[in-house]
Amino acid sequence: MTFFLICQTLFVQMDQQIMCSSHESNKSDICLADCATTHTILKNIEYFFNLNLVEANVQTIYGISNLINGSGRSNIMLPGGTTIHVDNALYSEKSKRNLLSFKDIRQNGYHIETVNENNREFLYVTLVSNGKKEVLEKFSALSSGLYFTHIRHIETNVVLNKKINDPKTFIL
Repeated sequence: MTFFLICQTLFVQMDQQIMCSSHESNKSDICLADCATTHTILKNIEYFFNLNLVEANVQTIYGISNLINGSGRSNIMLPGGTTIHVDNALYSEKSKRNLLSFKDIRQNGYHIETVNENNREFLYVTLVSNGKKEVLEKFSALSSGLYFTHIRHIETNVVLNKKINDPKTFIL
């Protein structure tokens, strides 16, 4: 129980820090960059352009939970205009936060590095092209050591793969 209360307090403090340092519009969602997650987890169906709806369990710090509602291909846009294509993102409408896997950043050909600027830590997403390194995105660090950014969905049409058991579903 004590562990649960410590985690809840940490999440509240994290949310307060993000809101204080956030200047993004209401059309974006907060996303934590996470080196420990095996998959990007998104809580908004609008990020997906192909989604297979299926209930699944996931291992969290609290134990096994049925947070996953589906998986599929998604595209997200970072504040600097960088697009991340994720082939196997997990959809979780119950998730409190979006999580962007370092693995998915790297699979898009980008590099990740931490930088200290004026005693503030940032996570840079960079691209090396023709021997030159370009900083594409700059994620702020929280006091917890996690990095956050804002993401937006890219306009797409969603294809849902779902078995229809009732043949009268589409009868007008």
